[in-house]
Amino acid sequence: MAKISPFQQVHQRLGAAFEEFDGWQLPRDFGCPQSEQTALQNQCAAIDLSSFGRISIKGPAAEQVVSETGLVPETAIVEGRWCWAEKNDPSKSLRLRIGKILGEIVILTLPSQDQNLLKELQQTAQALDGQTTAIDLSDNTAMLGLYGPSSYESVTSALPFDLEGLPPGGIRRISVFMINLILFRGSWLDAEGLELLCPASAGPLAAGVIAKAHQKHNITPAGMVALREALKNKDLL
Repeated sequence: MAKISPFQQVHQRLGAAFEEFDGWQLPRDFGCPQSEQTALQNQCAAIDLSSFGRISIKGPAAEQVVSETGLVPETAIVEGRWCWAEKNDPSKSLRLRIGKILGEIVILTLPSQDQNLLKELQQTAQALDGQTTAIDLSDNTAMLGLYGPSSYESVTSALPFDLEGLPPGGIRRISVFMINLILFRGSWLDAEGLELLCPASAGPLAAGVIAKAHQKHNITPAGMVALREALKNKDLL
């Protein structure tokens, strides 16, 4: 049975047509895939990233776990920043994103790539010190992407908190309405964007804020058809 996105009720209100993608029931489109692709390329599109993997590593050996599991960041892992990374596998090379916020390492993967990686990270952590842990965040969190050239400007105007000073490639942890959020500035398309990671229970509230503001701030709800086409163009699918 397909997993249900924390954002599903909001998607339904916005007229989504659903389909199963990577084990999740997600919006295929919101009526016009071509317009959604245009918004993704030229303006701002809001996309459900529930099917993308999210892994947290905490403990004294967190960075060592990353290294000994064979993940190779393109730059140093720096507090408050994320970077691209690769894992060279006997069968294929995996493209990942690794960030660090308040000592916690957060790894983002493409759909269906997180479970095998999670097992490797857990085995490495246990072998190193038994105090460092790697856990799957995917089922307990919601993740919304706002992608496109005008995304940061549009979202800054729409969200009820200040994003000033969050640079491209930056990560920020904030608390709003007693909800803990992690914000990544950037996207899987290696272009401007903002990704919001929150507890699954807060997903409807987070998506609802964007849904209420989407017309005023020119934010287009977009489905997986538009996103997958963009990922293919980046050779990520």
